Amino acid sequence: MVVDYQFLNSLCEQILARANSIRWTAIASDNGVILSSKQRPGLLPLLTQEENEEYVLSAISRHKTRTKFETKIGKLRYAFGKYEGLNRATIPITKHHYLLLTIDKEEKNFDSIITEKILPLIDNNINRFTDSPMEKDPASEYELGTFRCITCAKEFLTKEDADEHHYETHKQESIHANE
Repeated sequence: MVVDYQFLNSLCEQILARANSIRWTAIASDNGVILSSKQRPGLLPLLTQEENEEYVLSAISRHKTRTKFETKIGKLRYAFGKYEGLNRATIPITKHHYLLLTIDKEEKNFDSIITEKILPLIDNNINRFTDSPMEKDPASEYELGTFRCITCAKEFLTKEDADEHHYETHKQESIHANE
């Protein structure tokens, strides 16, 4: 996979430096693979690496369901969730890249941190994402086994196999969910 990990690691470090209340940050692909992540020094994480990977996959899957109405209401700048233990944000960078972060639960100025400190940093570096091979030909950037079902995260060799599994396996689950 042709990914500029040095750039992604540096960007995650720059994001952490934008506010002391940022706990953790990650840049992920559109199929939920964490390409880079950093946490605040000295932080005792609330989630394991495996749980963070599951969170990233579900957050990106949720975002993809929100794109249906973009033509009417505009693109989502970020999604934010307030939990008892922390705050989470999902920020779409491009169609194939996402920024995810957690912020201390006590932070009240999360909107200004995101809109005034993080989004401008992303905007200033957007060409590093839009010019990447992953944006130009995303299928060429995935290694075998990195395509995942958006519901259960099971890995497949091709996107078509993952989509077929999702449709065949989870279609019945969604049909019966309201019974």
